[in-house]
Amino acid sequence: MVDQSSPTPPAEPSVWDYLADQIKSWINPRPLDKQVIVDEDAALKQTFPWLIVAAVVLALIAQLSLEPSPGRTAWSGVILYGGALACTVLAVFRAEWKLPCHKPPVEELYKITIKIEFLLVSLTLGLLAFLAFGSGRFTPLNMLLWILSILFFFLAFWPIKAGVGSRLKKAWQQIDKREWQVRLSRGSIIVLAVIAVILFFNFYRLDSVPPEMLSDQAEKLLDINDILNGYRPVYFPRNTGREVLHFYASAAFMSLFNLDVSFLNLKIVAVFANLLTLFFIYLLGKEWGDRWVGLVAALFAGMAYWPLLFTRLALRIPYYPLFVAPVLFFMVRGLRRQHLPDLLWGGFFLGLGLHGYTPFRIVPILVVIGILIYLVHTKNKNLRWRAVLGLAVITAVSLLVFIPLLRYWLHNPELFTYRAFSRLTGMEVGFQNSPLVIFTQNFWRASVMFFWNNGVIWAHSIPGRPALEVVSGAFYFLGIATITLRYFRKWDWRDLFMLVSIPILMMPSILSLAYPGENPSLNRTAGAIVPVFIVIGTAFVTMVRGFQASLSGKSGRHVLMMVIILLLVWSAVNNYDLVFNQYYTLYRSASWNTSEVGRVAALFIETLGYPETTYVVGYPHWIDSRLVAINAGYPGMDFAIFPDEIPGTRADPRAKMFFINVNDEENARFVQQIFPNGVLWQFDSEIPNKEFLIFFVPPSEGVLP
Repeated sequence: MVDQSSPTPPAEPSVWDYLADQIKSWINPRPLDKQVIVDEDAALKQTFPWLIVAAVVLALIAQLSLEPSPGRTAWSGVILYGGALACTVLAVFRAEWKLPCHKPPVEELYKITIKIEFLLVSLTLGLLAFLAFGSGRFTPLNMLLWILSILFFFLAFWPIKAGVGSRLKKAWQQIDKREWQVRLSRGSIIVLAVIAVILFFNFYRLDSVPPEMLSDQAEKLLDINDILNGYRPVYFPRNTGREVLHFYASAAFMSLFNLDVSFLNLKIVAVFANLLTLFFIYLLGKEWGDRWVGLVAALFAGMAYWPLLFTRLALRIPYYPLFVAPVLFFMVRGLRRQHLPDLLWGGFFLGLGLHGYTPFRIVPILVVIGILIYLVHTKNKNLRWRAVLGLAVITAVSLLVFIPLLRYWLHNPELFTYRAFSRLTGMEVGFQNSPLVIFTQNFWRASVMFFWNNGVIWAHSIPGRPALEVVSGAFYFLGIATITLRYFRKWDWRDLFMLVSIPILMMPSILSLAYPGENPSLNRTAGAIVPVFIVIGTAFVTMVRGFQASLSGKSGRHVLMMVIILLLVWSAVNNYDLVFNQYYTLYRSASWNTSEVGRVAALFIETLGYPETTYVVGYPHWIDSRLVAINAGYPGMDFAIFPDEIPGTRADPRAKMFFINVNDEENARFVQQIFPNGVLWQFDSEIPNKEFLIFFVPPSEGVLP
């Protein structure tokens, strides 16, 4: 074993520390008379918080003016937000607007013990696992080596504390009690209400919003079907390559509960991923400020239109914020507490996130930047060395967890990097302008997407509208403004890290230099929902406490309660309308009705036909025939048939059914010529302009269905 002692040498101020002290003293000069400050605070508590009211009202009106409308202009919002900013700055300097304090860093350093024998075992097993993953598939052997290498690495750095056994025994005795006493406090009731609201927004009309699958869902369900049939890849090459975590989680869920390979079951797994994200957002908010910041952040994120849409779309997108949240939580808490196990878990989730969704590959860069920010702001030399050790630990753990993909990457570099580099470089199309100019324009459009325009992709957004609804957008602005101001007043590394993390987590969208029209996109910026809603929760809690400090008595509490309920209900109604009315209507009209075609196909197969005699005649920009097969209950099949293949079906005497686009008159006449005894009719869809033709061919005489 190797022990690292933990002396605490005197702090050595750097040039950065000197400059920081000078700027802080200029922005926030120390008062000479403390009694004057006490008297001023007491006077402020007795005055109505007009500055807070003005800031919030102006911000709400500003964001309301930026909502989509025929005469929408940005200038009204800019002017009103400017007024809100001025009122907020004044409220900060008058101590009306006080952000929740950060938790103080731990001063006492514990001794770090590295168990070299476990570390050597871990590295050896990791090397063997790397070699064993040469097949590009998961096997019992490489899985065992891989998991053991991670386990032994944890054991090498995990501190062993006395009394662990007795604490576990005591906890088990509490669980094993025959009678439990449940006490509900006011705080517990609020927490239960928040959970109920979150569950409502996540599960309400999950089967019908969105109503149809797209070709992307077909790819996902086919991959899941492959897993259920024994295929175990570490990376799916289909559709330019995709990470596997979503597919294995969905396949495990469907296999465990013996469920169909369906869109609804795919959605359920994605929703549980989103709920887990909200839990870590709560923990991060609690670490960043307090439990109320975490709870409010989780509430706003849990009913927000932005994450709800990409969650219900049931692609890999939710796995971006799912792993961003624990990485940020364990990293921030680990650096504050100087707690190595936190950093171990941060590295674990960092590596696991790389198996989730391609844009997550920006997060290792964010972690390095976060450590650098911490080093610049920390005066204690010993703490700096510990942070460097923490970065090394995070890197090592994440590499161990990344081993399967690392081996695949080295063997298939072009396929593994294709998705990212096709947007970053000119490998597919040439740049429309200078890359620097495109980057600057993309950065600006992504930065204002919360207030103005979230992009044009109808599948997971409402094109042309802000990414945040009115209440969330207003408090996001107020939160960004005051956190920025607090950073220059307090010089806390956590404030700068939170501010910097938002644009960095949006970089997968901003760096779409070859296709700038795809920026901003709510899928490639999905990781930013974690810090964005922490900022929103921070600002909302700050407003509430500003009122609490100024309003007294029963009437004051009633006014405050009415304000809180009004804002939360307004936000909930906004999000409800966006998700269950506007998005549903848009998606329903823009997507093809493959579920209707699938229901007709399933009825035909159950009565007269067979899946092998069910055909979707190809037509440009029409339905995905694989989705028809999935909706009919036959995942893995493809009902597509090309016109030149139709004559060959005459050899099959069984009943047949052809689905034809309503505008495809040529092929409608063609199948009638091939099968003169067939029957053609038009199916009137529930959705306007989505009718389709059905051509039924009865079985040959003497053939039983």
